[in-house]
Amino acid sequence: MPLSKEERDKLPAEHFAVPGKRKLPINDETHTRLAWDMVDRTQGLTHQERKEARANIQRRAKELGIDTSEWDKVHAAAMTLWGMSLNVPEVANHPNRMPFSGVLTFVNQPSDLPPGGSGGKRTYLPKDVAEKALESLLGMAVDFSDDLSAHDVTQKIGVITGAEIVGDEVRIEGFFYAADFPQECARIQDEKEDLGFSYEVQAKTRPMGDLLQIVSCVFTGAAVLYKDKAAYQSTSLAAQAEQDIEMTKEEMEALLAGALGPITQQLSAVTTQVNALKASADTTVHANAAMRDRVAPHATALRNCAAAMEAAGIGLHSGRGHVKMLHHMAASMEAEAATGHLPHIFRDHDWSFSAGADDAAARSAALAAAAAAPAENPAIKALTDAVAAIGTQLTDLKAAAFKSVEAPARRTISSDVTMLLAKGGLTLTAEQQKEGLTEEQIDATLAAAGVTKIADRIAAKQKIAADGLLRK
Repeated sequence: MPLSKEERDKLPAEHFAVPGKRKLPINDETHTRLAWDMVDRTQGLTHQERKEARANIQRRAKELGIDTSEWDKVHAAAMTLWGMSLNVPEVANHPNRMPFSGVLTFVNQPSDLPPGGSGGKRTYLPKDVAEKALESLLGMAVDFSDDLSAHDVTQKIGVITGAEIVGDEVRIEGFFYAADFPQECARIQDEKEDLGFSYEVQAKTRPMGDLLQIVSCVFTGAAVLYKDKAAYQSTSLAAQAEQDIEMTKEEMEALLAGALGPITQQLSAVTTQVNALKASADTTVHANAAMRDRVAPHATALRNCAAAMEAAGIGLHSGRGHVKMLHHMAASMEAEAATGHLPHIFRDHDWSFSAGADDAAARSAALAAAAAAPAENPAIKALTDAVAAIGTQLTDLKAAAFKSVEAPARRTISSDVTMLLAKGGLTLTAEQQKEGLTEEQIDATLAAAGVTKIADRIAAKQKIAADGLLRK
């Protein structure tokens, strides 16, 4: 926990690694560990003062029972640190450039997962180390593997042209070679919500509790990967398709007119077919009106008989009952009359048309039935569905033409932090998610969760702070 000015002023001189300048407090285990890591980065110290500071820190560590066996070990390693986000903004009038920007990693906080080459340990990149290595990102290639799960140095599809540190984020920008790698760039656009960056680095490291602290590094390359491979998994991605370019109202209207012309013509042709088919059906129905009027009273009599039997509880079998058969007979008579034929035979397994109806009569019956119940006629239904589908295409095309770029997703609370707080008996309220937690609340929750080691408490607090839960 940081010392206030009052607390710092009260410390005796021997509780500073540099007592004459009262720098690098070593009053407890946490500050003693931090002091060791800060000796080389503390400004205003001579070589002799740094040497004496290390001796004082070692002495204090022994008094506090701190294991210092790993403090002097610095390892050199090549690691692949996987980052989080990828942003593809507007193209700037160049056929072979698809610009991108995104976040490679965080500084001053542990990674969520161990990156490749770290020996299974999570990593910690100090801000001052990242600042010194920032320029080494410029001009480095971005590569792309077929399964988007690893680096492939044989497929360099882009280049990094800018890098900066904003807050705790290392941000980069550059462009992909859109004309040289059209399929790869199209895939990036299609799957942009699931993609992020990773980078390769030549680094010197030293143990820091359960973490691996990067002491110095040089960036050597980057790749586009799926986000679920990332060591840091808490940032979001915003992307803008290459086609989302600015247009004047006249240019947009011309584009829509050209794209919608064929669809409008097809819609008109289908509508004409539907109207013609309905007109033909109406003509046939009117032509057979006399026969339908002649048969209608008898069909009604059959239905009335069926109703009387049903009321008396007679002939009620669900499959072969008299009531059901009478309704079928009435429907059969009406269907045959619609074709212009006088009904004489009822066939319970094929009652839609008479046995003697020829093909022409059958077609007339189909048209008549279609006029009475258009939704049941396959021909009209197919054409109606086609009209609806074309209308949907028209709506979708208009919507796509004016679609806005979605805003980046807001950072959410990581599952690790949620589980840690729950283990300590704390379920975040909406107000706590908005306002954050005090250090006292966090300390109490970590204690309840059994997080007692200093290094573990520091890592847990850094992760909670990274999720925006530390009240300022």
